[in-house]
Amino acid sequence: EMRAGDRGRAIALAKKALERHSGAGRLWAILIQLCDDDEEKLSVFKKAYQAVPKSGEVWCEGARMCMDPRSLLFDLGTARKNLEFAIRFTPQYGDSFVEMLRLELLEKGVERADYAAVELMCVSSEPNYGHLWFTCKRNRLEGTRQVLWNAQKVVLLELHNRRKLYQQALVASMQRQAEAAARGG
Repeated sequence: EMRAGDRGRAIALAKKALERHSGAGRLWAILIQLCDDDEEKLSVFKKAYQAVPKSGEVWCEGARMCMDPRSLLFDLGTARKNLEFAIRFTPQYGDSFVEMLRLELLEKGVERADYAAVELMCVSSEPNYGHLWFTCKRNRLEGTRQVLWNAQKVVLLELHNRRKLYQQALVASMQRQAEAAARGG
């Protein structure tokens, strides 16, 4: 339904599917993606990780929420924790590794990002599905390293094209953390 531009119907269908299949992490992840605002996304995410606490797809969506530069939830520390859970619980979900690349680049920059650590984790896990993973897999013969290399190019381009937005989000996140520390929380 989203392809037809009917977000409301897509949300209704996802919720109806979850009534029958509440243990399907992928359905929860889709519902999180369909949410419009931070509050709604966070509410659905909390319900999702309570319903399916070991779903890598759900934890990956939690990380994506925390790496969205338009969101007040932007928090790279929380994103890292969520991605670590995602990879631990569902290592075959390739999107988590693509998002880990994005996180490495956001936290450390192009020169200091630990590509080798992400590659080692990814190759050891042999991911085999995920929308973003398949977007980066140009043909069925490409191995894990090549797909990750393709993903690195895609992520670098996306970060470059949205660099001002990410810079603003990083500054705002640091300000929120400083204010919270000053309040003692």
